[in-house]
Amino acid sequence: MRRRGFLAGALAGAAAASGRARAQLYPPTQPFALQLTLGVNVTLSGDFGKFGSQVVRGVQAAVDETNRFSPPIGRVFGVRSFDDRNQGVLAATNVEVAAADPSIVAMIGGLTGPMTLAGLSRYANANFALVIPTVTADAVTARGYHNVYRLPAKDSDAGRLFASSALDAYKGVATIAVALDGDYGYDVARAFVAQAKADRHPADVLLFPKDKTDPADAAKTILDRAPGYVFLAGKTKELGPVVDALHLAGYTGAFGASDGFYNQATITSYATALAGALVASPMPPLTRIPSIIALLNDFEHEVGQITAFSAYGYAAAQLLISAVQRANATTRYTLLDTLQRGGAYETLVGDFSFNVNGDPVIPNIYLYKVGAKGFTYERPAIRTGFVV
Repeated sequence: MRRRGFLAGALAGAAAASGRARAQLYPPTQPFALQLTLGVNVTLSGDFGKFGSQVVRGVQAAVDETNRFSPPIGRVFGVRSFDDRNQGVLAATNVEVAAADPSIVAMIGGLTGPMTLAGLSRYANANFALVIPTVTADAVTARGYHNVYRLPAKDSDAGRLFASSALDAYKGVATIAVALDGDYGYDVARAFVAQAKADRHPADVLLFPKDKTDPADAAKTILDRAPGYVFLAGKTKELGPVVDALHLAGYTGAFGASDGFYNQATITSYATALAGALVASPMPPLTRIPSIIALLNDFEHEVGQITAFSAYGYAAAQLLISAVQRANATTRYTLLDTLQRGGAYETLVGDFSFNVNGDPVIPNIYLYKVGAKGFTYERPAIRTGFVV
């Protein structure tokens, strides 16, 4: 509004107030849009900050896309982000700060397992539906909270799915799953071996101490088992040196790897050593999903290069927005009740319905082959028709 118009309106109001009372005609009241806010509680500073920022950008892109096609009167969505600084105490405190904002109807987060676990009880106490876009640790949905909804397959499901889909060509071949103790790896390895044995593959798991393992010693221990297939259940930085040590020690068998190897560091440092190996990822090949072709260009324009973090942030927001629209929810209580009633939800990265613990009823992973120029998509663990 221009200042002249603003002052003229103010003077007219003052004159009316000072005159004698008389009937006045008021214009119809203009309804205001109701804003429902999605809170995002992730790490936004330090070493992990860039990944948390990608989650936030994905959430914002989904909100912007929804608002772009919303009527001018009704409901609009907003985003409020919280930086946990990779500190458990702050991650939990952020939940209480969010709970004090009545416009926040649900939360998305956290970025890592420890930060997510730190706030679980507080999310439940505040009646927040919590959608988890990036954390795969089994513990997150093993604690019995019924307000938690995880999008990617949990570690044990990922290990099971990898074994069932990748070992078909290795009948009778001795298989070893390798993991380091810590917050990621063992649950994947344990489930991989359990599924391999169920499918009648000779298999075992070797768990090494994270901070005291020499790659050459680990390679010798692995080769003592005479494997023909080694499954790397861990991260590139930690288990990559074991790959080189195995080759130096004479290993000529095949490799497979968990999601911790689906990154550029694997291609940069181990493309030759792992050539032809299958690597798991929760990230589907977006360009091969017919249902999102019209959306993909807009999404990429919003976030720049699409990553698994931004894609799953987008999907988390989509899930919550769909639940709001399905039940015309206006509070965190009605939104949580809607999700707890079940049903299927379509998102950028897959179609989801959830079991009582909050994990996908049909979890899935996608297999990519390591090559000199990068990862080449091979197939999903479960064929659902979502990806062509």
